[in-house]
Amino acid sequence: MRNKVLFYIVLACMQFGIAYARDFDAERLERRAYESALWGQAIVAGNEMIEGGIDAGQKLNQVAFFSRPPNWKFQQPTPNNSTLYVQLIYDVKDGPVVVEIPPTEGPYSVFGTFLDVWQRPVVDVGAGGDDKGKGGKYFLYNARDPKITVPDGFLPVPLRTYRGYGTLRVITPDLEENTLEGAVDYIKKGFQQYAYGSDERYPHMDIYDKEYSSLFPWDHTFFQRLQKVINYEEVREEDKYAMGMLSSIGIDRGGSFKPDEKSRAALDRVLKRVHGELQHFLRTIPPRRWGDKTQWTQPVADSMISTKMTYEDENKIYIDDRAFTYYTYISPPVKLGSSTAYLMLTKDADGEPLKGDKNYMLTVPADVPAKQFWSVLVYDVATASYIREADPIGLASSESPKMNDDGTCTIYFGPKPLNDGVNYLPTGNADNYFLLFRFYGPEEAYNNNSWMLSDMVKMP
Repeated sequence: MRNKVLFYIVLACMQFGIAYARDFDAERLERRAYESALWGQAIVAGNEMIEGGIDAGQKLNQVAFFSRPPNWKFQQPTPNNSTLYVQLIYDVKDGPVVVEIPPTEGPYSVFGTFLDVWQRPVVDVGAGGDDKGKGGKYFLYNARDPKITVPDGFLPVPLRTYRGYGTLRVITPDLEENTLEGAVDYIKKGFQQYAYGSDERYPHMDIYDKEYSSLFPWDHTFFQRLQKVINYEEVREEDKYAMGMLSSIGIDRGGSFKPDEKSRAALDRVLKRVHGELQHFLRTIPPRRWGDKTQWTQPVADSMISTKMTYEDENKIYIDDRAFTYYTYISPPVKLGSSTAYLMLTKDADGEPLKGDKNYMLTVPADVPAKQFWSVLVYDVATASYIREADPIGLASSESPKMNDDGTCTIYFGPKPLNDGVNYLPTGNADNYFLLFRFYGPEEAYNNNSWMLSDMVKMP
């Protein structure tokens, strides 16, 4: 009996010693940092849309644009290369901002959205937006300031944050040289941005073939970026719980985040895991388009539609879905239109992730249900942007690819040219990658699922 009592005393002491030896502070730091990073991913990525423009030389209230379709140097999440982008960055802390949008004119029109720094869509522009294709002056202002009234003749854009961005697209009938020159003239004459009441106008900035990036490293500096935007913006009521978690790891509004060497190493480990989970989300959150018949998925989470792109409803914030979305995309619209449709592919026919050092082929079936054209673009899973130094970055039916006799089109992917470089897209600079297949002017066969994309097949 005595030995049994001694045994339990020793066991209890050992357990106490193990518990006492645990570093609860370190565990709490990593646990709360992980969840805070998923929560804050959308606002950090949104602020980097602005900071990336500034790093490229763009000023607030300066219109930046692409004079030609983007190449790989446009390092933002999943852009297309079939339109000319107009990049707007703005800040209404010191007062309202005006953005002038041109009307639809001849073959040229505008499509896009104003967003706040959380990347919540606020107002759509262009034919499907508030100006209905007539153009107009949009009045961007702080929605929390009761003293501000929208002047007559302006279209209101009430922002719940000070900063935000707009990624607008100029739609052209084709990408011929004379068409693109006309589009540049349309942009320079029709787009303008300035502080309300100011006469200052910046010259338009052509950013084609310049590195224009919103990407950031997945390490402890993420929290320095989060600290910066938290210091600048107001705290929302719904974010106070998250602010409490951030406080426990050293981030408070108005403060300065300066972790010691041990904490930096721990946060580096945390952000590496967060980055890995976001890549996992990319492969697992989107629902399959055709069930088990193919690996192709819808490109968005179901909650994106149900919450009208805000990821917030009366019961909760969809934190994982929001983080996945703003890791993978930018600039969602207020209202989904019918002009384009997307599908995503992250795995081959065997269900294995697409690897940059392997060879694959994709045969696009005949009669793609797209009134205008279709395209397929390649993106690096590690960044959700174009594969660095890849040329070309995609292929479109409007580029007259080589077609098979039966009307299908076979596209080749791999680290080195295949098929003598015909219909070939390079992937060697990415460990893993994914595709977006875009339908421009989707037709009924797309909507009713009677037409189905084939899977990617690994080649020897």
